[in-house]
Amino acid sequence: MKFERIYKNITGLSCPIFGIQWNAPAIESDEAKNVILFLEDKRVLFNPSHMEDAGHCALSVIEIRTELTKHLQALPSGSNLASALKRMRRACQAFSNNLGHPKFSSFDPAVQTSMLERELIKLREKFGVPVAEVAVAYGLDVDDGLASIIPFNNAENT
Repeated sequence: MKFERIYKNITGLSCPIFGIQWNAPAIESDEAKNVILFLEDKRVLFNPSHMEDAGHCALSVIEIRTELTKHLQALPSGSNLASALKRMRRACQAFSNNLGHPKFSSFDPAVQTSMLERELIKLREKFGVPVAEVAVAYGLDVDDGLASIIPFNNAENT
């Protein structure tokens, strides 16, 4: 990010210990808001696994990956938002690699169910932290369903 762009986003300075307040560039905050809104509607990220179907999950994860790529194209590659979206996209790729394996459909249904549950857990764990980072960095509210995958959010329920 160029100095001029940083300078335009500074809203205040504080002393004696140096501090700076700033507004995130509009494009990043808009992209962050749109990503969170999109993810809030993706039940593959939070629905109980017994309510999910492997084929539908695989398609939904491909759709998420496509949407994340679209948002990444509008962002500076070194931004914090881009970093979070790339981690989410890698989680989608891992899910697709494991559940989209050509032999998956030939496995016994119990094995398929077990694999789906395991991959959903991994996907949700890998999405939880970046979702939290984006929400905090851009001051976004997160719907309860999606918020359930944020790791520290689960401590309230115990």
